[in-house]
Amino acid sequence: MERNRGTRLFGRLAASLLCVAAAGTAFASDLDWRFSTSLNYDSGYYGTDLRTTSLYVPFTVKRYWGDWDASLTMPYLSQTSDGRVTNVGGNPVRVRGGRGPAAPATESGPGDAIVRGGYELLHADSRPFDLSAVAKIKVPTADKDKGLGTGEFDEGVGLEFGKRLVPGWTMLADLYFTLIGDPPGTNLNNQVAVDFGFADELAADVTVTVLFETSNALVSGQRAPADLRGVLDYKVSPRGGLFVGGLAGLSDGSPDYGFSAGGSYRF
Repeated sequence: MERNRGTRLFGRLAASLLCVAAAGTAFASDLDWRFSTSLNYDSGYYGTDLRTTSLYVPFTVKRYWGDWDASLTMPYLSQTSDGRVTNVGGNPVRVRGGRGPAAPATESGPGDAIVRGGYELLHADSRPFDLSAVAKIKVPTADKDKGLGTGEFDEGVGLEFGKRLVPGWTMLADLYFTLIGDPPGTNLNNQVAVDFGFADELAADVTVTVLFETSNALVSGQRAPADLRGVLDYKVSPRGGLFVGGLAGLSDGSPDYGFSAGGSYRF
């Protein structure tokens, strides 16, 4: 009961920030939108004896105004697994123990929607570094019976930090805390996730970013995920850009490897 009460209070807090963001959008006069999408392929065992592969394709509409932003992500997901691995907020996670079926099965459909709001607390133009506060809610739109989601709401808050060290080089660090909803018969841990790394401007229109990412395990007794991610961004025009990326898993709780490619357009 205490955990459920805390989840409700936390959800109201996250929802409040998102509602403020939505209200700001309604009264904004200078339209500033961005649409982005990408293909994300991951493959790994996640502590099981059968390989799980997943294709995650998010479609995101984001609105900026002043120091605020808000976004809605609607993903498509296709996953091949033995039923012990479930997608949680866009990431495959082993949430069931024991042995699965002898052969994996492929399930496809809508993933969980994600509503996100952010506020820029500090900006490096007038402050020593960038710092933003974010809140997000995962809405259980995925089919839990297919293993595409948990069927529960997740609510999270976080801080995103950036500091330019020398011309062309920026240090990045993020910290997130998420209350994870428990499916019937399953006890999932709340999640603390961190990442840190560097971004380097190779040229006026090309940036490479390298990040180390980790979090605690959602299921007690399993390996915590940890990986190294690299992304190459190309700014096609002031309005849009393209990117390609790769991921190398550093623990049994992460994919062995992953690839991504996508782009965005502002209007």
